[in-house]
Amino acid sequence: RAGREISPDFVKVITSNSERLMSLINDLLDLSSLEASAELHKTKIDTRELTGRVCKQLESATGAKHQTVEIDSQAASVNADLRRLEQVLVNLMDNASKYTPVGGSIKVSWSFDRGKGVLLRVKDSGPGIAPEHHARLFERFYRVDKARSREIGGTGLGLAIVKHILQRHGGAVWVESKLGEGSTFVCSFPSD
Repeated sequence: RAGREISPDFVKVITSNSERLMSLINDLLDLSSLEASAELHKTKIDTRELTGRVCKQLESATGAKHQTVEIDSQAASVNADLRRLEQVLVNLMDNASKYTPVGGSIKVSWSFDRGKGVLLRVKDSGPGIAPEHHARLFERFYRVDKARSREIGGTGLGLAIVKHILQRHGGAVWVESKLGEGSTFVCSFPSD
């Protein structure tokens, strides 16, 4: 009808759903390019500098929840594709922030393991993940708590993308977690 006003709440819902759809499309395109064996451009990356930059990107989210972020770089560098490694770090740190309560902490650490190469660990002080979910966490669209996941956002593809990026690097990703004790996501980048 002519002259009928559109409710600001209605506009907010449309905007929110449009943004979610764009995120989903971008994640699907990303996953598709990873599966199509997109070429990696590996370089020596300064772990502390990259982690600091990603922390700045996520500052509004962590700051809004008064979360502390600690960085420990025992391994000064890693040989990886910069754009893809940044994606891994953003996905894992964003998840850590989403699932960590107000005033909680996130620790990002880099270390070297003779058998596994360079290890990236992102540890949160969130609710933890029950063991029966660990094996399926890296599947597309898998969600431990569907209602809460919808509430905090995300496409359900972030961890699948992380897994594919690590596989393309010849590495692996896994989770160490118990209910009530937070979660640690571990990524291994083999030494070249």
